[in-house]
Formats: sequence, structure tokens, C-alpha cells
Amino acid sequence: MHLIGALAESAPVAIYHSDGAGHLTYANPQFRAIFGLKPGQSLDDWAPALHPTERAQLETSWAEFIRRRGREIRFEYRTLANASEIHHLSEHVVAVTAEGVDGFVGTITDVTELKEAQAQLEKLHKQLIDASRLAGRAEIATNVLHNVGNVLNSVNVSADLATARIKNSRLSDLHRVVDLIQANAGNLAAFFEEDDRGKRLLSYLDRLARQADADQEQVLTELAELKSGIDHIKDIVAMQQNYARLGGVADAVSVTSLVEDSVRLNEGAMTRQGIILRREFEDAPTIVVDKHRVLQILVNLIRNAKHACEASDRAQKVVTVRTAASELGVQIRVEDNGVGIAPENLTRIFNHGFTTKKEGHGFGLHSGALTARELGGELRVASSGCGLGAVFTLDLPLTPPQAGHA
Repeated sequence: MHLIGALAESAPVAIYHSDGAGHLTYANPQFRAIFGLKPGQSLDDWAPALHPTERAQLETSWAEFIRRRGREIRFEYRTLANASEIHHLSEHVVAVTAEGVDGFVGTITDVTELKEAQAQLEKLHKQLIDASRLAGRAEIATNVLHNVGNVLNSVNVSADLATARIKNSRLSDLHRVVDLIQANAGNLAAFFEEDDRGKRLLSYLDRLARQADADQEQVLTELAELKSGIDHIKDIVAMQQNYARLGGVADAVSVTSLVEDSVRLNEGAMTRQGIILRREFEDAPTIVVDKHRVLQILVNLIRNAKHACEASDRAQKVVTVRTAASELGVQIRVEDNGVGIAPENLTRIFNHGFTTKKEGHGFGLHSGALTARELGGELRVASSGCGLGAVFTLDLPLTPPQAGHA
């Protein structure tokens, strides 16, 4: 017994005993230190040290436990030593089972450092999520710029061709024809019948008219391409603005439409690199989801597939995007025949900071996996090995998790 008493007195955690009525009969020095009890002060004066916002609830819970003569209970609460010194405590109380001994034994551990560490981890996790989302938005912005740049190239080509066609048009020679006719206005009949210039003028006017028609058709064609390119740029910018505006808002959306938007944001860069982009869209139900967050995942997956194909030595490089209904709701698959993934990397591919790219940051796939889970879905990867391509599969529910449990 002397040994047990010595252990209790020197224990780094608070230890106490209370009788069946809840009155403390023993407490070790650590208990007195935690609750700020002075020498000679009653052990039952522990409540004033509790945080004001939790005092009433803990006193009620303790009284109810004693009244019901429970067998075991755990508490987590805070103490407030002064205006700023807050401690987090974890308390475990069990009924005494020794024969002839009544009451309860409790232990209290100061878990302040643990709570602070958890808070710091949560803060870092939030910062990581924010950084990952910013990285995802950067991926989208980069693809928007790529697509706008590609369209601008086409627009510039059309503008240059139209300008050159007009500059090189033979319509500028028409004033010479007018001058010639005006010079012979007094006797046009003789001019056309007897003058070699007049005899050749009619055939020249015919060729000039045909050339004017061809020039006009070519210029109109290039102007149509020019207008189409400008409209395409407007669509790209409007689409990005739409998703930026709707970020954080769950809305009913067509899966096919959402996937098509992510494809369009990558299509220009694919075409420039000679990568074949295939769409295999099956009927899929409408889902309620934050469009912007899903778009971030898909844009990153398609862009990664493009990079995998670029790094491959295959003659024909293909990225296939598929949609279909699934048990969870909908399934979106992005498949490439690029460089593939080594078996040892499959388990690390979604880890923060892991990347096989020289210029990679390791945010995109990690952020995508986290976002998929937050949306109630899952992001998976499969690859048969290096040089054998990869398949990323995104499963999403029909409704957000909170909506599904409302």
C-alpha cells in the first residue's frame, strides 16, 4: 500500500477517489495543481477552475453519473487558470470494483499540447487544401490561356489571309478600265470593234469579275473563321467566369456537359501536340455537385494524361475520356496510352508532394483525391506499368453527402 500511495503522489496525471455521493476523499498533488487548490482547501472546490462556458454542463454530467451510479465515463473539458491560460483536460472515471470499497476512481490528463498540435495540424491541412485548390485553379487558368492562345493563332492566320487577299486583289486595276472607257466615251462602238485594247477589254472584265468573286468568297470565308475564333474565345472566357462565379455552390449539372467543358479547356493543347482525344460518353444521370471543384479535378487529370502522352515514344498518342452511370452515381474515366506508372508509385501517386514530373509540384492529384472524398466520391488510379498508360477513375454520388443525409 505504501508503494501504491507513493506512485499516486508522484504520478504526472491527476488521480482522485470519490465516495458514492461524489465527494472527493483523496486527490494527489497533480490534481490540486491542475485545479489550483491551495493547501487545506476542500477537494470538492474543483469546479471554479473550469472554463465558464463548460462549468455548468460538466457539473450536471458529473452529478448525473453519480446519481445513476454509472460504471464508466469520460469527460473532455477546459480549465481557465487566468484570463489567457487555458488547459485542455481528458478525464476517465470508473467505479471501484474492490470488495468493501465504495465510490469511483478518476484520472485526469492534461492534453493541452496534444490539442494544440491537433489545431496546428488542422491549420496546416487547411493551408494545404487552399494551396491545392489554388494550384487547381492555376491548372484551369493555364489551360484557358493555352486555348485562347491557340484560337488567337487561328484568328491571326485568318486576319493575315484576308488582309493579303485584299491587298493582292486585282480590283485595284478597275480604275484603269474606267479611265480607258472614259477616254473613248465619244465613240465606244468603234473602240470595242476596232481598237485592240477595246477588243481585249471585255474578256479582261470577265476575268476581273471572276477574280473579284473568288476574292470575295475567300475573304468572307476568312472573316467567318475570324468571327468563329472570336466567339470561341468568348466562350472559353465565359465558361471560366461561370465556374469561378459558381465556385462553392452545389447545383444540378449534366455530367456530359461538365466533362465536355473540361475537355474543351484541354483540347487546343492536345491538338497542338498531335494527341488524339476521344470522347466515349454514355448516358449518365444528372448530379448535384460543386461544378468548379469537379472541373479542377478533371482538368488536372486530362492535362496529366496529355503530359504522359507527350513523354511517350508511341507513334499514335491517345487520351480517352469516358462517362457512365455507376453504383455510387456517376463514373468519369480518363485513360491515356502514355508513359504509365511504376507499380511502386501507384500507392504514392495521391500523396502530397509526390510527383514524377521534373516541373511538378505534387499538389494536383493530392488535391483531387481530397476534393473527391469531400464531395462524397473517390479518385482511383490503375496502370499496368511503365510504358503501358494509366487510367484515373472519378466516382461521384448523385447528391452531396450533406444533402444525402438531410
